[in-house]
Amino acid sequence: MSVSTGTGVSVIGVIPSASSGTDTSASGGYQYIDTPPGNTDIRFPHGTISRTQILLRTQRWVAEQVPYSQVAWWSDADGIYRQDCSGYVSMAWGLDQDTDFWTGNLNTVSHVIDPGQLLPGDILLSTGHTVLFAGWANTTHTLFDFYEESHTGTDARFVVDAPLTEFLVAGFTPFRYDGVIDTPKEQLPRNPAVGLDFAALQLGSNELAPNGNAVSEPAPASWQAGYVSPDDVTSSASPSAAPQAPATKAAAAVVAEIQPPLPFVLGAAGAVFVVGSAVIARGKSRLASNARRPQRRH
Repeated sequence: MSVSTGTGVSVIGVIPSASSGTDTSASGGYQYIDTPPGNTDIRFPHGTISRTQILLRTQRWVAEQVPYSQVAWWSDADGIYRQDCSGYVSMAWGLDQDTDFWTGNLNTVSHVIDPGQLLPGDILLSTGHTVLFAGWANTTHTLFDFYEESHTGTDARFVVDAPLTEFLVAGFTPFRYDGVIDTPKEQLPRNPAVGLDFAALQLGSNELAPNGNAVSEPAPASWQAGYVSPDDVTSSASPSAAPQAPATKAAAAVVAEIQPPLPFVLGAAGAVFVVGSAVIARGKSRLASNARRPQRRH
């Protein structure tokens, strides 16, 4: 279902109810959607964005040298987003800043595609990491280039010559944002001339599941859907009491609070949530794009 925001942008999606597979047992008063990589019937509202804009936004974090963090948020002209792998994707896709997106729910605004269909701006997603596909590195489509926020001590970066098979075997699935608008390949911005070599990076850490990263849901920011202030969590419960389930509001109450530009469509159950070592750069100074490598197909 699509609804108009009155700003010329359509927002599409369904807010799931509390009965649609939500984990309500998380401590600290947080409520999350957690769906394994793969297509899911749970859908979140989303807007639209062109592949050109996705790549421009992606490259801005590389230029700004945004450091990886699972607990910090980066603010610039593109908004405020968490500085980890899923925050990077959320920023690149221009997702709603008020919703906490992470690897466990990015598939609520995207869908599985065949690996051979990957285009710049798509992602590869696993249960613990995600990267933004930048283009093919060879004509046989066995190697690709990507952007990522990897692990603590690194900045947003461009990585080249990654073996697709290794990602697929490691549990990564290709996804495409539901709101992407295709751009003619000749109009796509060029990728950086030099990238970090995937094989060299692998010598220092596991790039498929970056060492030291928590793979559970990160805490959302205080302004995001899913956040409950600690002051709002009952503190009088005895230490032996079971964790308190996050609060939900009746559908009518939530509808009254929702304002443009993000109207929602309610789920059938009638409830809505209240809701970053040394490495070797590839030797050849060239662009990982069609403009400089005619043999590539985006």
